[in-house]
Amino acid sequence: MALMVAGALGTILFGGWLFSDAGRRHIVILILSPLVFLIGLIGLIATLTPLSVYVDRYGIRVRNKRTRVNLSTPVPWQAFSAVTIEPTPDAPDDGPYLVVWPRGPIPGLPDDNAIRRGDAVGIPVVLLSDLAHPTEELVDALRRFAGPLFQEDMTSAT
Repeated sequence: MALMVAGALGTILFGGWLFSDAGRRHIVILILSPLVFLIGLIGLIATLTPLSVYVDRYGIRVRNKRTRVNLSTPVPWQAFSAVTIEPTPDAPDDGPYLVVWPRGPIPGLPDDNAIRRGDAVGIPVVLLSDLAHPTEELVDALRRFAGPLFQEDMTSAT
């Protein structure tokens, strides 16, 4: 957002500079301002991209551009050995993630941020603070639909 504001201000100044008789000393800053504005705009659009998480009796469906998870059709619960809510070891200060522990490879689940415990691989699919609904609603849905796969004790997922 700050990049957008700085870029917009610079773009206005650039436009003023084009139509004035001012000197050429700040030309680089003024020419780069529209680029800064575009970078800020792209960042804002990336931040506001749709995030959707659906949990029902058929499975879980997630579309999250930040974590590059794209499960456009529900993945049945049988495809997972566990579902947990826990922080990732790479970024424990970010807060807890919804983590799925697939039994095998699933298209749409990138494993570059995977949590590895022995032979088990957990994939963080969504940061809970990014959800519009309270975490309790997600936990209730997981208890209801995932059943014993939802392990509230985070260390027992393997």
